[in-house]
Amino acid sequence: MTGTGNATLYDVTNDDLAAKKMPRVLVVVLVLLSILLLGSSLFLAVFLGTGYDSRIITEELLVSGRQAPSHSERSDPQTALAEAEKITEGLLPKKYFIVIDRVHNRLWLREGERTDLEALISAGAGSVLKDPKGDREWVFDTPMGRFKVKGRREKPLWTAPDWDYIEANEPFPKNYADRVEEGSLGEYALDLDVPGYMIHGTLYTRLIGRNVSHGCIRVGRDDLRVLWKKSPVGSAVFIF
Repeated sequence: MTGTGNATLYDVTNDDLAAKKMPRVLVVVLVLLSILLLGSSLFLAVFLGTGYDSRIITEELLVSGRQAPSHSERSDPQTALAEAEKITEGLLPKKYFIVIDRVHNRLWLREGERTDLEALISAGAGSVLKDPKGDREWVFDTPMGRFKVKGRREKPLWTAPDWDYIEANEPFPKNYADRVEEGSLGEYALDLDVPGYMIHGTLYTRLIGRNVSHGCIRVGRDDLRVLWKKSPVGSAVFIF
């Protein structure tokens, strides 16, 4: 209980506190190091895992993954072309097929590499018609893709849809039979396997070569006759 005793007690207390603080400092340091290592690992995983690298991009690196041409390809380019033709040869339909360029209004009837017919056509206008009395809307565009001839009709009849009367600003007919028209589709119609679209003739031959249709492909009379003879059901139709 003397002054010396108090001093000794005070010294012991400071040593104890210092001893207690040391583990805490080590824990904090270890935690910080762990966070730093974890952050570095994540950075490397993301940075390198996404394809980035810290190496300088050189020409050697750019071409290292590119397959080098064979000796025959380098010495004779025609050999490479012939090989490519062999690969793609099996992709062409073996029978007659139709190719349509809807932008430039062109049609080709082909059998393998041979073209039997090249014709002017009229593809979709790309216009939009809205029903003023409702929420309906029609886009008069020709679809793109690979299709096939699903059906063939001689002297086809056309049943006018609602948009035909809206476009002409005419009332809908009371009788359904009044919607049916003869001659509007020409002599023949080739129905595609996409509902509502076909290749058919037209009364407006002066407009052939322009994008004026409601989505179907309009063809002149003589060209349509050729298509009719050489395009059976199942014929492929490519539209781009």
